[in-house]
Amino acid sequence: MKKLAITLVLVLGLLVAADFGSAAFAEYQVSKKVAQQLKLPENPEVSINGFPFLTQVAAGNYRDVQLVANAVPVGPFNEVGIEADLHGAKVATSEVIAGTADTISVDQLVGRVKLRASDVARLIGIQDLTIEPAAPNALADDDGNVSEADRRLAEGGEDQRALVQLDGTVNIAGSDNKVRVIAVLSLVNGKMEIEPRKLELNNSAFGKIELPPIFEQSVLKQFNTTLDPGMLPFEVQPTAVRVERGAMVIEGTAENVTISGSGVSTG
Repeated sequence: MKKLAITLVLVLGLLVAADFGSAAFAEYQVSKKVAQQLKLPENPEVSINGFPFLTQVAAGNYRDVQLVANAVPVGPFNEVGIEADLHGAKVATSEVIAGTADTISVDQLVGRVKLRASDVARLIGIQDLTIEPAAPNALADDDGNVSEADRRLAEGGEDQRALVQLDGTVNIAGSDNKVRVIAVLSLVNGKMEIEPRKLELNNSAFGKIELPPIFEQSVLKQFNTTLDPGMLPFEVQPTAVRVERGAMVIEGTAENVTISGSGVSTG
């Protein structure tokens, strides 16, 4: 009985090792295909989730595939994050085993691009820029009142607009000052538009005083910009923007996508 138990454990261990080994091989195949399709300088990280993996291989249907590529150069940006989630990715088992898979059909594909603070900082000339989601009361007036529309915006109630908090150092009348700008991030024609709404001085040399309008408008203008992240992965159409710590994100979802060496199609 003891020998039988030991044998069973060894067999189960070998099956698990084969399962994860097969997953690693398939991940490599998908990674190569994605790098070719997106013309990436190196293969992205690929994770094929779900266990047992071999069951997914036998069915030729992979429930959840995640792709992540970091620091990708896109236009004026140097550190773009590109991510994609493939739900229900189908590819012939024989082609996976032979390493010749040329076409992948996907039930649902979510693509996103992340513009990191370092890239945005360089473009608007604020080297210590940080990006954070704005608090629900970020646009409150001096009495602490905030409109329902602004609260809904800050709480993520809209897909194509979000509130963003931008902190950095700017020069005001010859003096460097820490400022905080609350802005509306909008998705417009596939681009990100930043519209500053509120300015606060943090550890300012001026102390707790109101900036003259000419200086306030000058600072806000520096943060007012439009950012074009280019196409989403696999040519997914952008439908939403959001803010996370350190980055602004644009994303979209497509149904029934076919990925091949010659391009991407939906239907």
